[in-house]
Amino acid sequence: MWPFGKSAQARLEEALAEQSLTAPLGLRVEVNKKVAQVSGTVPNERYGNLISAIATGIHGIDGVDLSGIVVAEPAVGPAADVAPATGRMAAAKGVAAKFGKPESAPKELDASALAKQVHDRLRADPQLGDDPVDVLQRGSTVVLRGAVDSEAEVGRAKALAAAVPGVTGVDVTHLQVVADAAKLNVTDDDGDIVYTVASGDTLSHIALRYYGSAGRGSYMQIAEANGIADPNKIRVGQKLKIPGTAKGPEATLG
Repeated sequence: MWPFGKSAQARLEEALAEQSLTAPLGLRVEVNKKVAQVSGTVPNERYGNLISAIATGIHGIDGVDLSGIVVAEPAVGPAADVAPATGRMAAAKGVAAKFGKPESAPKELDASALAKQVHDRLRADPQLGDDPVDVLQRGSTVVLRGAVDSEAEVGRAKALAAAVPGVTGVDVTHLQVVADAAKLNVTDDDGDIVYTVASGDTLSHIALRYYGSAGRGSYMQIAEANGIADPNKIRVGQKLKIPGTAKGPEATLG
């Protein structure tokens, strides 16, 4: 069950692979302390805006570090945020980086501008702000993936996204209703989900909430990720990392 079946890193890698401009670049991603560290080579410095917009649309990522990005052909003359000697972009922790003037960027590099606006609106909304939702963009269609607390919140998220000028469609196919989605949304420094065991919990019960399956394949994945030898022995107050998988939630079922 997404969003709990993939780590923030895996979901960012997927988002970069789905974007036609970044897909061929083979960018490498690591998430540390909720900052996405992206490295690789890009055609020009303006790609920084696009990468930052995509990364900050991923739930569990609060900042972007582009110091590992190398510009293939650095701009001639002074260029803000680009080291002239190396062609490397500056780190942009906590905020999206600015590379060149927005009005001078090619139109195609504005490919995630709508998603960024929708993301900002959802995060500012009192009902949706804490829900685990990723915001991506395909053309002028915004894609919402994740979980909200109710069908009413699905409608609200769709309406907020549709109200952004330039958005022609909103895809909520993968926006699921999960009871207490916001309460389940606690992430560690890697952007992965962490759950605190409550009275009456079992690993099967916890697996069902996060993966949609209480089967052995699901609850044992949680046990193994947390070094639990006996899956029947967990304690109230214990913090459990809910592992993601690069293959997606279907890999945890059974």
